[in-house]
Amino acid sequence: MGTDEVKNATDFLKKEFLKEAKVIDHERGYISISSFNLRMKPSVLAAAAKLISNTFRDDDITVIHGIPHSGNYLATAVALELDKDVRLHASRKDQNIPTSWKDVYREEIRSFTTSTGGTMVFSGINLSFVKKGDRVLILDDVCATGETGHRIISGLKERGVTVVGYAVLFDKVFQGGLDQIATLGIKVFSCVRVSEIGPHDRIVLQ
Repeated sequence: MGTDEVKNATDFLKKEFLKEAKVIDHERGYISISSFNLRMKPSVLAAAAKLISNTFRDDDITVIHGIPHSGNYLATAVALELDKDVRLHASRKDQNIPTSWKDVYREEIRSFTTSTGGTMVFSGINLSFVKKGDRVLILDDVCATGETGHRIISGLKERGVTVVGYAVLFDKVFQGGLDQIATLGIKVFSCVRVSEIGPHDRIVLQ
């Protein structure tokens, strides 16, 4: 991608983000952007895929894993944009997984969700066909504190998987998650970086 293409994709994502973003609780750092995770727009996925594939194109990726559920949509878009011989592996949050799945890596992830009235919940994340020697790109919709990404990446590395990178549609810089994941020694990338939020839907992008 040329400089102009990168700028156009970035500007488009920032515009879409600010158009739909709502601050749910500025003190706890919760925001909602439906077109980036709950009701994802193909145009958002396409622009993000261009930026992410441009960042990781030369990193010899063999497998792309999305962190469910929104990360799966992003993973598909990035795999198509890369247009290389990569494998797109399935991932699920369900407790029960298909019996046909082999070499499953599972991690219990703690996360906060406003849909449960602001309580901590545990989700079992399953990644299929995890093999030693794979060169994996991990994708998610959002990075906040980084706990999900950090635990999944650490676990994969313990199994002999090379995690090439971790990319998200957006991250909340003030919660430090992307920096935390970067301490694992991998390349990280966020399409839209939120530096501040405040009352009355005040959102500042980096």
